[in-house]
Amino acid sequence: MGCDIHFFTERWTSDNKYEGPKDLSEDRDKKLGEILENCEPNYRWVSADSWSKDDSWHADEMYNGRSYYLFAILADVRNGSSGIDPIDYPRGIPDDASSGYKYVVDRWDGDGHSHSYFTLDELLNFDWSKYEMLGDFMETIEQMKSIDPDPKNVRCCFFFDN
Repeated sequence: MGCDIHFFTERWTSDNKYEGPKDLSEDRDKKLGEILENCEPNYRWVSADSWSKDDSWHADEMYNGRSYYLFAILADVRNGSSGIDPIDYPRGIPDDASSGYKYVVDRWDGDGHSHSYFTLDELLNFDWSKYEMLGDFMETIEQMKSIDPDPKNVRCCFFFDN
């Protein structure tokens, strides 16, 4: 049995157009505030992943590889004696996580661990040059750039299972 990452992308937006599980009350309240109270658009994190639904929702995760080397870099997971300095230690589930990410976390019902997140800006500013064998993840970072031109408006949220 191994450790896997569950990797989801989000974008910072005031738009209600997004795929996957929705918080309909939040969407409704946001829209009503804009229309009735002439409120400024409310920005929040929404899922940037593609989703499908059969019996339950499933995201097409942008990254789903298994690299313990990468896991150690991202969140000190499976680091053991390798001595890799992680970008950061697990930060937890963001308070403002998208409804899609919250949905997945709830479905794992506590079996997920080491929850964390990074903006694309943080990933782009990290020095990846001292690490090897991360081609798939470097492609994921490139793909994340297509979500929004501003890397501060793109975030990945992830956790691990055993």
